[in-house]
Amino acid sequence: MKDDPEMLLPDTLRSAACRSGGEWGWQPETIPLVIDEAEKLGLLNIGGQLQFLMPEGTCECYWIEVNAIKGEPDGLTWAERVARSATAARQQMVDISRRYDFIEEGRKAFPDPFAAYEATGGDVRGCMCFIWYLQADRP
Repeated sequence: MKDDPEMLLPDTLRSAACRSGGEWGWQPETIPLVIDEAEKLGLLNIGGQLQFLMPEGTCECYWIEVNAIKGEPDGLTWAERVARSATAARQQMVDISRRYDFIEEGRKAFPDPFAAYEATGGDVRGCMCFIWYLQADRP
């Protein structure tokens, strides 16, 4: 998928990514690095949502999300959109990190899959992934 804007990210970030189908994601603490690199590369940070990529399936916490382009005013240049989306994404990640305990939210929403995975010695923190969407400027 060479058209993926994620392929423009440095090898270190790409190799740290978790993949869910065609979607790219990272541990929540890595998202600020993704936001910074995307901004440097002129990519728009769209945002994303918290998921737990469990062996038995994906547990998506869709209410724990970042939407960095929501409320974007019309008429911005691409560079302005890139800068604005990066700033919004950074702030929203801080806000949701303060508002939610990601592990507890997943555990409350998906008690059976979490309990089953943890009963086998699985670490749900290692399954935690923030799916993140980027967009390249296309003429």
